[in-house]
Amino acid sequence: MKAKVLIIDNLTHLKKETERAEDALPLMKRLKNMANRHGLSILVIAHTPKRDAARPLSNNDLQGSKMLSNFCDSAFAIGKSLKDKHLRYIKQVKQRMTAELYDGENVFVCELTKGEQENFIGFKFLEMGYEYEHLRQLDEISKEERNQLILKMHKERKSSRIIGEEIGLSHTAVQKILDKPQKT
Repeated sequence: MKAKVLIIDNLTHLKKETERAEDALPLMKRLKNMANRHGLSILVIAHTPKRDAARPLSNNDLQGSKMLSNFCDSAFAIGKSLKDKHLRYIKQVKQRMTAELYDGENVFVCELTKGEQENFIGFKFLEMGYEYEHLRQLDEISKEERNQLILKMHKERKSSRIIGEEIGLSHTAVQKILDKPQKT
């Protein structure tokens, strides 16, 4: 067929388990080898688990092992906007061989639309914007909710540094919260 682009719509169709590095690594190596051997650009679509709408998107939000993002050349994430249920924003969360152009201060803002002549849902580009404009504002969540989120992320084996980056606190502030005796 001499195709130059391969789109895999939903990574879980290739491999059910990608949570652990030993599951994700062989899959990503095979895709990388196939791309190199056949001169392909491969777009792999993966889903994110439920996430806190106050946190910026990062490659840590990818469902499965972080090994998935370690082996890709670039990764983008699509976030739901809290401004309007029909808005989405697209952010670059990883790049290997290019400058970071579409970070949290320069996201694509799009509207979900259904074409007049097709029955397919797509994105209509509206503008470039800031990611924080589409997130739940931190003052909307209480300290108790924030602390519960920190404890949950810690149970998921995320480091204080990663939690801090995702919540918007220093890693030392996160560690102080984790070190406090918890109410039972």
